[in-house]
Amino acid sequence: MNKLPQRPHLLKIVPPLLKSIVVKGDEIPYNNPWHYHPEIELLHCIKGKGTNFIGNNIRSMEEGEVLLIGTNVPHTRQRDRAYYAEHPQELPMSVVIQFREDFLGNGFFVIEEFKPIADLLTRALRGLKFTGATASTAAERLALLSKRNSTEAILETLSILDYLARSEEFEYLNAQNYVSTVHEKSSQRINKVYHYTVEHFREDITLDEVAALTNHSPAAFCRYFKTRTRKTYVQYLTELRITYACELLMQGNLDIGQVCYESGFNNLSHFHKQFRRHMATTPSDYQKQSQLKVPKAK
Repeated sequence: MNKLPQRPHLLKIVPPLLKSIVVKGDEIPYNNPWHYHPEIELLHCIKGKGTNFIGNNIRSMEEGEVLLIGTNVPHTRQRDRAYYAEHPQELPMSVVIQFREDFLGNGFFVIEEFKPIADLLTRALRGLKFTGATASTAAERLALLSKRNSTEAILETLSILDYLARSEEFEYLNAQNYVSTVHEKSSQRINKVYHYTVEHFREDITLDEVAALTNHSPAAFCRYFKTRTRKTYVQYLTELRITYACELLMQGNLDIGQVCYESGFNNLSHFHKQFRRHMATTPSDYQKQSQLKVPKAK
């Protein structure tokens, strides 16, 4: 897994000359940085293997997923290096739409007719993942957006946002707005914890190590982390390891014991217990079900 910097970088997005929104493909570079930007990002993953890091949320990419990432929410998408090393002819493919909240002028979304979209963009500060028929329909429309002229692209983007705003088929990616939108100094400290954990979760990590990153004692760090994330550090670390284990299980290249240790667990019994708690199934059953979902070659 790629190493991430100690804090998210501000990414300057320059739209094409005389255009208000950016419509682009995304093959996810190998050194994709942990970053944030004022532009809102609407994303459709056409195909890809890897992991999404959006605010405090960590989960495997899903082909067909539609995500909406609010302004200044730190995020990155990391390729599965092992998979693409074995399949160099394949590339991840996504459609990404980026736009500022005021791209149609200050106060545009304040008027009553666009209030649902304004509410949607506020909800996007927690990161949104759309599901069901909503995701399928939005994905089809986003895939065609690059074929439209500039005016049509803006109108269609508004129409898609309105469609998403009125749907109940979504889930939040974070329990609350990402911490960097509240206190910049505090967020820089806790971002060090996120990035250190992403780099080292497959190793033994002690509370002393992560507490030192924020200049806390272990006990004070535990209170600090839970106040800002609504979960304990151990919960966060376990969720990251389980997410990575799921990815390895779906690939089907390793046995359960290898997945256990590759994911950062040092005890097979503990791995089984935590996996069942988080996924409501066993690692072996999860792997079997994952393989059944893979379409057979014709």
